[in-house]
Amino acid sequence: MITVGLSGGIGSGKTLIAHIFATLGISVFYADEAVKALYDADTGLRHTLIDLLGGDIYKDGHLQRKRMASLIFANDTLMQKVNALTHPKVMLQFEQWAQQQPSPYVVLEAAILFESGSDKKMDYTIAVTAPEPLRITRAMQRDNATEQEVKNRMKQQWNDEQRNGKANFIIMNDNEQAVLPQVITVHQHILKTL
Repeated sequence: MITVGLSGGIGSGKTLIAHIFATLGISVFYADEAVKALYDADTGLRHTLIDLLGGDIYKDGHLQRKRMASLIFANDTLMQKVNALTHPKVMLQFEQWAQQQPSPYVVLEAAILFESGSDKKMDYTIAVTAPEPLRITRAMQRDNATEQEVKNRMKQQWNDEQRNGKANFIIMNDNEQAVLPQVITVHQHILKTL
């Protein structure tokens, strides 16, 4: 199975691009959704997170995501520890899921694909990019977050130059260039290599 990693900084619109691939009949695995499910379902992970972040990180069996974000986005060490706990589990889920998909290739949509090293396991990678002011505005609106909260999250991610330097394909989502033709070009290129 051909695997395609899709990533981009916060507010870049990578989920929109993933949805376009899905409408083209390509199976998409949303890593962020898988992580959220793991936080609540994996009791071992839950206990480790409580030890790491404190007893108030869960309420009624559910992770307090805003609380966790405020802790880990302000502390590189905590961020690395949480990522080290979750990424191997998510990648294992993805690999098992990918083998069961009927589409000609699969897409892994992941916020920190390159930062985690997961890009090395992909056949192709796509970076979604957009101007930083637009990304900040999008993320503030989507997450009901302050500008500083968004900037703190951006600091934890690679910048566009780093991502673009590693990606096989770059999709510009700047509200000026149409994204559909860009996605179709990538899609057709991958299909030709099968």
